[in-house]
Amino acid sequence: MHNAKVLAAAYVAVLAVSALVAGLAVPDAPMRMPDVELAAALTPFDECGDALAYFTETAAAQAATRDRRGGWFDQMAVEDAGEESASADGAARAAAPTAADAAGGEFSGTNVQEAGVDEPDLVKTDGRRIVTVAGGRLHVIDATAAPPRLVATLSLPGEAWGQELLLDGDRALVFSTTWSDRPLADTSRPAPGGSPQSVLTLVDLAETATPQVASTLTMEGEYVSARMVDGVARVVLRSFPGPVADLSMRGAPAGSGWAEEALADSTIADWVPSYRLEGATTVTEPLVDCERIHRPAEPAGTGLVTVLSVDLAGQLEPGAATSVVADAQTVYASAETLYVAFGRWGEAPESTEIHAFDITDPAAAVYRASGAVPGRLLNQWALSEHDGHLRVATTEGDTFAGDAMTIEPAPGVPGMPAPPPSAPSQSAVTVLAAQGAELVRVGRVEGLGPTERIYSVRFMGDVGYVVTFRETDPLYTLDLSDPANPRVVGELKILGYSAYLHPVGDGLLLGVGQDATEEGRVLGTQLSLFDVSDLARPTRVHQTTLPGGHSSVESDHRAFLHWPPTGTIVLPLEIYPVEPMPEPLMEGDGSVNVERAVTAGDVFAGAVAFTVDPASGFTEIGRLSHASSAADPWMSGIRRSLVVGDTLYTVSEVGVQAADLATLAERAFVALPGGQGR
Repeated sequence: MHNAKVLAAAYVAVLAVSALVAGLAVPDAPMRMPDVELAAALTPFDECGDALAYFTETAAAQAATRDRRGGWFDQMAVEDAGEESASADGAARAAAPTAADAAGGEFSGTNVQEAGVDEPDLVKTDGRRIVTVAGGRLHVIDATAAPPRLVATLSLPGEAWGQELLLDGDRALVFSTTWSDRPLADTSRPAPGGSPQSVLTLVDLAETATPQVASTLTMEGEYVSARMVDGVARVVLRSFPGPVADLSMRGAPAGSGWAEEALADSTIADWVPSYRLEGATTVTEPLVDCERIHRPAEPAGTGLVTVLSVDLAGQLEPGAATSVVADAQTVYASAETLYVAFGRWGEAPESTEIHAFDITDPAAAVYRASGAVPGRLLNQWALSEHDGHLRVATTEGDTFAGDAMTIEPAPGVPGMPAPPPSAPSQSAVTVLAAQGAELVRVGRVEGLGPTERIYSVRFMGDVGYVVTFRETDPLYTLDLSDPANPRVVGELKILGYSAYLHPVGDGLLLGVGQDATEEGRVLGTQLSLFDVSDLARPTRVHQTTLPGGHSSVESDHRAFLHWPPTGTIVLPLEIYPVEPMPEPLMEGDGSVNVERAVTAGDVFAGAVAFTVDPASGFTEIGRLSHASSAADPWMSGIRRSLVVGDTLYTVSEVGVQAADLATLAERAFVALPGGQGR
């Protein structure tokens, strides 16, 4: 299989650099699915002396055995990310939630997983203004003006990346990550190689034309994700302490005495992340109290996952942060509970750890329970809470076990565990419930997609949809009304796959993914409309393909827009030719003239808009591009779209375009300073 060869090469490369690649199919445990592994209930440290003893003893044991668990190597992960529901019959008919649901205005919000639970994004709107981050700056656009106009640009503190924001009233909270070779608590002691620091910037937008930075919170550790309910943001960080990072970077051999000396000299500040708050005054303190750090009964590394609560209407302070000794890869939240998950992909059997936090108290997230399930998650959509139960969709095993080309471990890579024996993959949905401080299995359905892996999941009330793929796309429908007895009700096999599923009306489910040949070779972006009104007989009623296309919706649901009042859907789209490009599109230096390529139709980077109707299917309204407004056309790719009234806004690094929602006729283009626009 051509895909097997590609993944095999990628697997060897990953072993060589000791990094985790999202979506990689890796060898796994024997075919028999083990019972859910119950992570022992975590308990808090009594005081900082106990915490210091735990961290130093655990790190010493790791240094002696060259075991990297809990350090930078096999805990490096890629962050990827369930509806409020009705009955099983009505779940498929529910409209997808957006962040604007509660506001009730004629504007779209971020495409979120749970109604009432907002997620950070590159752009936000309240119907009056559009706030976006690009090029290290925050931009405010007046959406009430005719035409819309840029009213303010604010440079954000520091050199950071990965910026996104939440918006609540007149406050914007911007998240970003930077890199520093100096710990916050002791700037006299360098950190070899540096370490990530997360920056939260609270911006006051009360005076729209002159936004002000109210305060800045810098924290040791890497920002993973956040969720906001009723104006309170829960922020998830992952951090690795200095001494462990030092050991990993320097590679001190066991018994050299260097590790023992470094650990003996360490203090609790070396293990617990600190924060620096800059506002009217500057304060540097430990981010979390030792008594609010929860550890497992048996040592499980020294990395920490910290959840802090920030009220956007108040002051930017970490409050009563809570930590667990763990790592973080995936974040999901309902209105009452936040879950942090991490997959242990290099161990046999492969498993995903899950930690639950109660977020009903606006002042603090409270650690609630932990557990684990076999296999690996796809992303946040593989988790969903409903009626006190957590549903978890995972894939276990090797997608390519038994192929002519098998994946072998890379020889001579120190500290890397050998892959477990290869066995054909399959997927499952496990139902968990909190019993005391443990997430306990109450039900499970398995055997989904033998030899395949999960490509998309959607839970809606008592119904679940799971798409697996290798060469064809089975769409499974699941009845989850009895948590103790989840079951597969129906199955539909088609060519290609759906990487994102979205409800679009009465018994209708829209899929965004890739069309493919019978051998599994992808052909381009595919939109599918499924009739799931009868769970036992799901059918695809309409389909359209954009040859050679790819959409970021496949990996980021926030890039998808569905506007129910007009049945409009918009998604970013990139199209690159499979065959060599015609000479007129090539410059003398071999580069591509993107503006001419877009005009010629051979290359496209922008967005495409459709209307979707149960009777007529997909009708393309047109395509939008910012290329003509970009000094560097490759920066012009459209990343997000939103609706305010009868105007469709599309957002790129170079600017924000306003267009007629019905015809896509351009009304205005707002260039963003620093975005390499013309």
